[in-house]
Amino acid sequence: MPVRRADVIDAAMELLDEGGLDQLSTRRIAERLGVRVGAIYWHVKDKDELLAELADRIVGSCLDEIPGPDQAAPGPAALAERLTAAAHAVRRALLAHPDGAALVAGHAVPGPHSLVLADRLIGLTRAAGLPLPLAAHAGDTLLSYVTGFVLQEQRRRALTEDPQTPAPDLDLEGLPHLAAALEEGLPDDETTFAVGAGLIAAAVAGQVR
Repeated sequence: MPVRRADVIDAAMELLDEGGLDQLSTRRIAERLGVRVGAIYWHVKDKDELLAELADRIVGSCLDEIPGPDQAAPGPAALAERLTAAAHAVRRALLAHPDGAALVAGHAVPGPHSLVLADRLIGLTRAAGLPLPLAAHAGDTLLSYVTGFVLQEQRRRALTEDPQTPAPDLDLEGLPHLAAALEEGLPDDETTFAVGAGLIAAAVAGQVR
């Protein structure tokens, strides 16, 4: 049975989920599909195009949770709630795959699903009354926060899962505020993310006039 483009993307996603970006190669994809490497390049011109397809599929997996704006203009509280929900949806999509954030952040040219996501966030903030330039900045800021947070989150998880990685020994002399914060104990990633997303959403909602 001939290999289809969708088969190539499916196999690549399976390999990504099994071992992250470091284990993903066209050779392994070809082995998974039982074809020669050359057959892969009938469907994608190079590995970068393949990674871009994976990145866009990851983004697309959260779109059902981020509907476009309805006709009623959301007030500040509703806008903040919807932006926060969108941030959590994107985070879940990125965390669902090893190196998901690195994959999505690594492609400057957004795919179709990424464009839909950006359009929905801009539309949501415009519907609340933000002018177009500010609405675009708001959506970009929110997505940048989510991607950056998950990049660090996934990197930390990879390091803590490696038994060869020593625990950090921090010199906190002369840093009383940081020392106090660490002594009190840092919240988990879920809590930390929620606070940050909430702050951004509230700041954007605060621009509604």
